[in-house]
This record gives sequence, C-alpha cells and structure tokens, in this order.
Amino acid sequence: MKDKDILKLEEDDESKMGINGKQVFFTKRINGKTTHNKEKSENTTNFAQKERVKRDENFIEIKASDIKKIENNPKPVNNINKKKKRKKKKNKKVIIARIITIQILILIIAIFAILSPIFNITKIVVDGENKITKDTIISLSGIEEGNNIFKVSINKAINNIKENPYINKAEIKRILPGTVQIVVKERTVAYQIKVIDSYVYIDYQGYILEESTKNDDVPIVEGLSTEQETLLNGKRVINKDIENLRIMQKIMNVAKSEEIAKNISKIKIENGEYILELSKDKKTVYLGDGSDIRNKMVYLRAILEKEKGNKGKIFLNGILNNGFKPYFREE
Repeated sequence: MKDKDILKLEEDDESKMGINGKQVFFTKRINGKTTHNKEKSENTTNFAQKERVKRDENFIEIKASDIKKIENNPKPVNNINKKKKRKKKKNKKVIIARIITIQILILIIAIFAILSPIFNITKIVVDGENKITKDTIISLSGIEEGNNIFKVSINKAINNIKENPYINKAEIKRILPGTVQIVVKERTVAYQIKVIDSYVYIDYQGYILEESTKNDDVPIVEGLSTEQETLLNGKRVINKDIENLRIMQKIMNVAKSEEIAKNISKIKIENGEYILELSKDKKTVYLGDGSDIRNKMVYLRAILEKEKGNKGKIFLNGILNNGFKPYFREE
C-alpha cells in the first residue's frame, strides 16, 4: 500500500510561518523519501493570517453564545445570601422559643404568687394624711389584711380613695412580701362660702371639700357666680369662678409675703374688682382689679402701720404708675 502525501506545517512561532517576509520550509514525504521544498514567504504569511482570523471568529462566536446563555438563564442565587436567610430563620425560631419559655416561667411564678400565703397582706401603711384619718383612707381603698397582695387592684383602690374630695392625689405601693403602702396628698381649705346657715369649704382651685356649720379660720368669699345648689352638691365651682379664685390666690400669696394674709377675713368681688375686709384692723381695702398686686400690697402694709387702730377705708383701686396715690379715709 502506497503512502499518501503528507503535508505538515510547523507552528512553533510566527517566524516559521513567514511573518515579516521570512521564508518557511515545508516537509514532504513522497514514496518513502523526504524532501524539503522552499516556498515564498508571502504564501505562508497569507495562510497564517487566515488561520488567525478563523480562530478569532470562533472565539467571538463562543463568547457571543456564552453571553446569550447568561441572558437566557436566570441569575444564580448567591449561596452566601441563602446561608444568611437560613441563619436568620433559625435565630428567629430561637427567639420565639425563648419568649415562649419566659412567658411560661412568668405564668408559673404568677400562679405561685397568687396561691402562696407568703404574699398575704399583713400590714397597711398610710402616709401624708392630715384632715382624713388613716382608718378612713384604708376603708376607702377597699384593701384588707389577709388578702393576697397581688389580688389588690391598685387603680381601683386609688380611684376609691380619691372619691373623698379632700384627697388630691393617691399612690399605692406593694412592699413584698405582705405590706401595702398608701401615700396621699390632701387638699386644704383655702376659702369658705356662706350658704344659708352653713359654710362650704373650697380649696384654692375651687374644689368643693365639705359643708359645715363651723366658720373656719379662712377668708369668706362673696360675689362668686356658682349657684348654691352646685356648691352643696357639686365637686367644683364654675369656670368663671375658677379664674376669680386664681386672682384671689395671687392676692393671698403676696399678702402672705407682706405678713398681711392672716388679717384678711373676707374677699368680695364686685364688677371685676376685689374688696378686702380686715376685721382685726377695722379696715376695708378697695384693691381694684388683679393688676400690680405686689406694689399695692406694699402700700397697704405702710398704711396699716401708719393708721393702726383707726377704723376706715383704704383705696388702692387706681393706676399707681399713672399718678394715682393710695390713701386712707377714716370713718
């Protein structure tokens, strides 16, 4: 069998392929004999360039096909994100399990606290009382010794105590294992209003405290707009009178600083002006409206000292900064 002609191209580097005008040798085997033929470099160069172009085209086709596959196929899920999600779910389950465990423990503790006699009330302490007795406050609260300390409704007990008009604020604390502390802040009688044959006590905010036949050692107020029925059965004077009481309290505070407050036995309101009666000093003071109270009280103190023992009227109802001068008129 005859050997066929075989042509081999040595491709060790571009110099052997006739690049840059160099010659290339081709090896032929004919009838078992080897011969070397030399051809022009131009033909070899053309051949190498064609091969290179062919390879580049194949490369481009491969790249284009890969891009098309990437576009058609969905984006692969990041394994790190999957791990984070799984870890997050696991942590969430752990947290939920812990919460449930804590709730169960709290429930067990609560049941034990309610059923155990260790937490029965053995002592009730009351602080801050003055007008109202301790026994009255405890009775109002509804708290009793021997009951479980955790069965006491704090809000209900506070509301019960505040039903008494003298109680302004109330606070209740549990002191384990068996003590309940009640702290109250009382309202104090600031004024009294004459109603028929009795007196209605009110505080400086207009809260109606009680009705009594006793004339208390506080100023009597006249000229309020609140009706007698409200004074006897209500909880507070009307809004218009609350504003009047606010000005009266300002008058009393300044009078106290000037050591005159104890001398005021009555405050009367007429046409928006305030009239003070000082029974011990045998004087009536026309104070005017609620403006410039401090300067008026300074003048009042000076006149009282000057006219001590003389019965009469003191006029402070003008505008001091407009040339008005307070004066005393003896009777």
